[in-house]
Amino acid sequence: PKGTRSQSWMGHTSFANYTFQVDVMGAMKDGKMPDVGLIGQRYTLDLMGASQQLQTRSWPPVLRMAKTTPFEWKPNTWYTMKFRAAVEGKKTVLRGKVWIRGEKEPAEWHVEAVDDVGNSSGSPGLFANASDAEVFYDNIKITPNK
Repeated sequence: PKGTRSQSWMGHTSFANYTFQVDVMGAMKDGKMPDVGLIGQRYTLDLMGASQQLQTRSWPPVLRMAKTTPFEWKPNTWYTMKFRAAVEGKKTVLRGKVWIRGEKEPAEWHVEAVDDVGNSSGSPGLFANASDAEVFYDNIKITPNK
């Protein structure tokens, strides 16, 4: 259906070097889960339902720069996602982690990637592929990196 694979942005395109944290939940319908994620500085941190993976990437049609790791998550459970984008010299360093909302934040990042020809700025935003099941967001927080 139209609008089920969606992206939305908030803030200025000149934003850079920030951390984006959001609580997310994906439902299940007919045995399928959605994809839910965050956009930071023109990159996406995607919690993938069907493949049970966590991926950061620059552009889905051509995975010029992508890092994927297995990540099992459950439907109808709230998770906190955290995505950090930082320009370091001419590179952009991306870090992402996910944990069950209300539990202690993991010390380590679940996925880390470096883009050698990185995006130096970009609006934060939300990503969803809700073709298979609904997606929910709560507690949106964007902060400058320390």
